[in-house]
Amino acid sequence: MSIVRQLLWGAFRRAASDPRVQQKAVQTAKVVDKKMTETADKVVGFAAEKDPVREAGRMLGKLMSGESEDKR
Repeated sequence: MSIVRQLLWGAFRRAASDPRVQQKAVQTAKVVDKKMTETADKVVGFAAEKDPVREAGRMLGKLMSGESEDKR
């Protein structure tokens, strides 16, 4: 297993040293960072609008009563 691991590690190092791979990694990190920031902003906005304790209580009440969202 050690030989396979050495071969894979060598291939990984060669790929990581390729400038095209490095540039693609930077671009991907920027896109992911932007999407995560947007998602975090949405979550913060939603949390500011809703009281988590009351919403959890409402959801539990709906589950216990069998009421669905379509009935409202």
